[in-house]
Amino acid sequence: MMKRTALALLFSIPVSVSAQDSSQTLPLLPDRLGPMEVVFWGKGGAMRKLFDFPLTPEGRESEMRLRRNMLGLHQLGGFVTLAAMAATMVVGQKVYNGDRDLRQIHKALAFTTVSAYFSTAAFSLFTPPPLIRRNEWSSISTHKMLGTLHFTGMLAMPVLGTLIRDGHTELRPVHLGVGYATLAAFGAAMLVITF
Repeated sequence: MMKRTALALLFSIPVSVSAQDSSQTLPLLPDRLGPMEVVFWGKGGAMRKLFDFPLTPEGRESEMRLRRNMLGLHQLGGFVTLAAMAATMVVGQKVYNGDRDLRQIHKALAFTTVSAYFSTAAFSLFTPPPLIRRNEWSSISTHKMLGTLHFTGMLAMPVLGTLIRDGHTELRPVHLGVGYATLAAFGAAMLVITF
């Protein structure tokens, strides 16, 4: 009976709670959904209306396979993004130190980093919600908190870079500082989830 209950919990298959009450079933969605989850995966979400993602036990089982694949790509993309971000910082530091010949390389690396970053973020942001969301702090919670920090930095970096290119050279130290802080937050986010 215990094995069947755990399997039912994993796939949200209806399970009898007691011999007297056989009508109670486990929910198909967690109690709490984030804003993106509500928009895309809630009961009336876009994925349910526009694509074939029914809110049924079988449909949720399919969504869990999609979730695993998307989060696997998110993790792989994180390593690619971390490498691109570190390379951008190394070249950016050299440009900051006076090697102006590297500006175009820095610009190309920055574009690669931003593209990889937001592609990687999309795999996480648009993934189906889990079956169960526990109300406790975990390494995922820390990963998400650090994500807020590096996401803010990744929004600020291109803006600061454009302002510097347009003549606001006094922002160069700010751009450099935000770059290092963003790299540190991103690296820490990768560490807490990987190890």
